[in-house]
Amino acid sequence: MDNKRNSPDRKRGKRSAEAADETRRGILAAAGRHFAADGFGATSLRDIADSAGTTHGLIRHHFGTKDDLWKAVVDDFIAQVAERQLPLFDKIDEDDPVDLLKAFITQFMRQTADMPEVAKLMLKEGGEQGPHLDYLVARILPVHELITPVFERVQKAGYLTEHDPESFFIFLVMLCSVPFALAPFTNKFYRDDIAGDAGVEAHINRVLSTLFPKTT
Repeated sequence: MDNKRNSPDRKRGKRSAEAADETRRGILAAAGRHFAADGFGATSLRDIADSAGTTHGLIRHHFGTKDDLWKAVVDDFIAQVAERQLPLFDKIDEDDPVDLLKAFITQFMRQTADMPEVAKLMLKEGGEQGPHLDYLVARILPVHELITPVFERVQKAGYLTEHDPESFFIFLVMLCSVPFALAPFTNKFYRDDIAGDAGVEAHINRVLSTLFPKTT
């Protein structure tokens, strides 16, 4: 029997690593909420530390500067989106392109409803030129590149012919995410709460029936 595997030092090391990861996840979550709600300039590391129940020093230990933390938040958001979206494209050349694009749109809206901070952050940083906008665009571009060949096949099937790949991507992002990012405003006009299950499904159905009127 390997005594080292169950040694107290090894167990303490495992607990320490788990605690560090938990702290890091808590910081990312708190930072995401603050950056999305208040913007980069109006958020301080002390604000984030207070929300995360940690210290300014620990944030710097795990992430470095506030700018480094902002980038880590964006990377984490994109990674969470990719984790749920990429499996849809495993058989991209075999699947029906309309069904695949519908599945992507549906998944994207459900995820945006679960994580409205992503869209809020995009709206906060998308209004001004600068390094944050450039970083955000660079991280989102791979999603655009993934969708483009599917979109082109969908056009060959007779749908979305009024768009080019770039205009469709922006149209899709705005249509699918902004209502969730601006939920209080949206709810002034929608019958169902956009953040509730019924509201999410109703919005998904509206979007799909608008984009694919011949099949819905």
